[in-house]
Amino acid sequence: MSKPAFLVIPQWQGSPSSRAMRLVEGAELLREDLPPSARVDVSVPLEAGDALGTPVARLSSMVQARAAAREAIAASAARGLDTPILVGGDCASSLAGLEHATAQADGAHELAVLWFDAHPDLQHPSTSPSGAASGMTLRHALGDGAQDLALRVPVAASAVRLVGARAFDPEELAETESRGIQALAADADPAVFAEQLVSAIGGATRLYIHIDLDVLDPAEFASVHTPVPFGLTLAQLTSGIRAAVAAVPLAGAAICEFAPASRDAAAADLPSVLRVLGSLTSALPRGAA
Repeated sequence: MSKPAFLVIPQWQGSPSSRAMRLVEGAELLREDLPPSARVDVSVPLEAGDALGTPVARLSSMVQARAAAREAIAASAARGLDTPILVGGDCASSLAGLEHATAQADGAHELAVLWFDAHPDLQHPSTSPSGAASGMTLRHALGDGAQDLALRVPVAASAVRLVGARAFDPEELAETESRGIQALAADADPAVFAEQLVSAIGGATRLYIHIDLDVLDPAEFASVHTPVPFGLTLAQLTSGIRAAVAAVPLAGAAICEFAPASRDAAAADLPSVLRVLGSLTSALPRGAA
């Protein structure tokens, strides 16, 4: 039976924020609350890195971090911890987990991807206003974008469900429509919302869950760089995830963009992140092999 590996990846280089280093602090706070027997530290370069002649800012450091994450995922699997859950980085840190999930699937269409994010992350490197890889993450998961980041075995657009997305730029909206990516409207009732999610991933045999914490409403969760009004409640998010992982086996996940501005903010919001993490692992056994 699958067991989780908690990969702490303090990657900040994909963020467009001038306060991106808060992600490193957030990752360290999460690290302290993870079980040591299943916790794996992913080595991320300290330096910003170079674009390597591409439009993607800090690309060299992200390439190094992704290689380190691949090695950590493989080493964890050898210990029997074969469900990688990446925590603590910017959204682009999710790519290593997505890559693992697509490689494990017998066919791209059996993998469902729930994309909990206020933004669809569908910007293309050639037109991104910031050059930040976080805003391109789903585009790279679909096999498009910069060669160094795009998945060789892409996620099928038909397998993706955008959940809680509410801040689209015009190009992202056009990309969503042209690829036929489904965006789910969340019912206010957490139980009804959970049923909607299970119905939306019907037919899949494996599930990957990407969570940018800005999917939550700012009134409930403040420790993100770009809060967007009218987000999900914590009850909606956690009940939906619990129902989804109970219905379809989890292939991997990522919790991204925990960026507390102060110790007080961290103390207020860390319990919410741990509740989200608990919902992801609710159908998995605990402990290392």
